[in-house]
Amino acid sequence: MQPLLHHGLIGDFGDENVEVVQSVANLEFPKAVILGNHDSWFTKQFSGSEKDNVQLQLECLGEEHVAYQRLDFPMIKVSVVGGRPFSCGGKALFPKKLLAARYGIKDMDGSARRIHKAAHGTPEDHFLILLAHNGPTGLGSAVNDICGKDWEFKGNGDHGDPDLAQAISMIKENNQVSIPLVVFGHMHKELAYGKGFRKMVVAGTDNTIYLNGAIVPRVKTSLDEVKGNSDDQSSLNSPPEAGGTTRVFTLVVISEGRVVKIIESWVSVVKDRTTLEEEHILFEGS
Repeated sequence: MQPLLHHGLIGDFGDENVEVVQSVANLEFPKAVILGNHDSWFTKQFSGSEKDNVQLQLECLGEEHVAYQRLDFPMIKVSVVGGRPFSCGGKALFPKKLLAARYGIKDMDGSARRIHKAAHGTPEDHFLILLAHNGPTGLGSAVNDICGKDWEFKGNGDHGDPDLAQAISMIKENNQVSIPLVVFGHMHKELAYGKGFRKMVVAGTDNTIYLNGAIVPRVKTSLDEVKGNSDDQSSLNSPPEAGGTTRVFTLVVISEGRVVKIIESWVSVVKDRTTLEEEHILFEGS
């Protein structure tokens, strides 16, 4: 078995928090990053006179920000293609002026074509991971579905990105490359109004697994109120040690181009000591 890639990082890193994004960029391991809607929370269009925080974040990340482009990892024969950055989900193209100025994107069709184009030329011996801030449409419209609206209870509850769904369909139609994994965030695991937890993994057609990594908060301190949960889908059941933090990671294992296991892992960090506290298997292939 081999690891998916060293690290895939999905915004939101903060409300245009350049310092945090710079610290991510400084991490000395191979990674692919996609910025989220909070990473463009205040900036709706680029400033003409000086660099704004969105531009500064993009400069920090450089080619590791994979929006509308492909990043190849030859050592593990994986290519990562990024979806639309700054997405807040649903049918609206957001933020329009930023996307038009930076990427020339003016509508969903244009966005889908750019994602599809980025996948073109993927090395034949690589498999493809799609990394997006929000997931695609077509994965369910119930409140607890992987991209389902949990804040309103009428009308169509599918809050996925239609351009990402279209791009995936185009890539598969052309038999360009195997897509074992589409990974994203945005739609929080814990549902609004105490409605429980959403589905975080969907096994799609053609051996494609859709993974939502939005477990919030991702870092807990000993001062946080930690709620126990008897469900196997629960987050951390025991509080962090005094003075430390407990952090959650989603680990994906791929073998021979297929996802074989997805694990939600909680790790405690106290000074220089790290300890694996809990693991929850979210998916296990046959």
